[in-house]
Amino acid sequence: MTAGTFESPISASLTARDYVTPIRRTVPLNYPARRSISTCVTLRRAGTAAPTSWRTLLAVLALIVATVVGGVAALQRQVRDRSLDSAAQSAAVLTALVIDRNLTLNDITASLHPANRAQLDTDVVLLSQHGRLTGLTIWALSDGQLVYVDPYHAYGEAPNRPPDAAFTDTGRTTATPVTDPDSGADLLEVTHPYDVNGDDDPDALAVIRVPSGDVDASIGRSLWMLYAGGLFVLLVALGAVWQVRRRQLDQDHAAMHDVLTGLGNRELLRRAAGTALPAATAEDPAALLLLDLNGFKSVNDGFGHSAGDQLLCTVAERMDLICPAPASVIRLGGDEFAVLLPATGLDGALAVARRLAAAVCEPVPIDGGRVRVGVSAGAAVAPHHATELSALLHCADIAMYQAKRTDSGVLAYQPETSEPASDTKVVAP
Repeated sequence: MTAGTFESPISASLTARDYVTPIRRTVPLNYPARRSISTCVTLRRAGTAAPTSWRTLLAVLALIVATVVGGVAALQRQVRDRSLDSAAQSAAVLTALVIDRNLTLNDITASLHPANRAQLDTDVVLLSQHGRLTGLTIWALSDGQLVYVDPYHAYGEAPNRPPDAAFTDTGRTTATPVTDPDSGADLLEVTHPYDVNGDDDPDALAVIRVPSGDVDASIGRSLWMLYAGGLFVLLVALGAVWQVRRRQLDQDHAAMHDVLTGLGNRELLRRAAGTALPAATAEDPAALLLLDLNGFKSVNDGFGHSAGDQLLCTVAERMDLICPAPASVIRLGGDEFAVLLPATGLDGALAVARRLAAAVCEPVPIDGGRVRVGVSAGAAVAPHHATELSALLHCADIAMYQAKRTDSGVLAYQPETSEPASDTKVVAP
């Protein structure tokens, strides 16, 4: 079957004359006319900005993580401080109730009355049995002498005197985590200045030790909720960064790939050539193939754009299979394709072009029949023929049109014998 024909029970065959019409023909919508190279600068599509790099997104993520960690640390300190303050106030209220019931100013300044001592012991033992406190000492602020010590510690070593700052800074109640030297249990030591006679001048310093279990449990619950919230914020931030990056990758892929075939477009060719051509040397050249389908207009006009699109997609799949990475298979527009072959000489490029031509010329099943098209291909090599992409495309374009005019299939660019090509050229990326 000849190129540009469609075998179908309901359609007539198309001949090769259908696709050798002049290049200045009326083109269908999916076959845009080529533009002159002299106008390619003004007609070139603006390059799409590269997406934000991983470094920028990681920097943003690191800033978010640092902010969340810093916020969690600050809130953790606040939770701990507030829990300790709450425990201190509770212990202070408890201590004040005990002292109010049992002590007078004379007990603080002179000597503790035996009856008051006994009542204090009773209250302390009762509170200790209910797990509300583990020890109580009372110190006189006037002379720093010990006024009272609970019965659990009355017969052992004298309790440690509070630091001097506790006697001078009597404006607030403080709580400090300590360890019981006898049992090793974790406790809270609450220091509470107390005004016995109500003149707003503290007379005694009560030091009460309470179990820290309830406080630790409260802090633990609060911190667990805090950590869970921080982790949730981090996960949300990570998800947002990932979504932004994925959207950017999708946009970048769309900017560099043909919508119909999924092959690379001019932008991808420009980027790939920006890496491959500067690295090309006489010993390690890079090749560029330019391919044009013969008979595509006949298929497009005779069977509709849907059949033409299906043909283009099948041709693109075949070319992509023959030219895996690091080769770049590009659809320049319409029925014209380019293949950039890094580290490939002229002989290798011609061999690839022949394989591509053989694959493209295989029949393509469409709507119950088969369509066959031909191909003309031109090859040029950097740096022998040119070092810039636009010049290399020009060389390959000349070779391709010579192959089309002479029905040679595949030709390499030959400066000494090549005639100037038609004034309609492929647009350089």
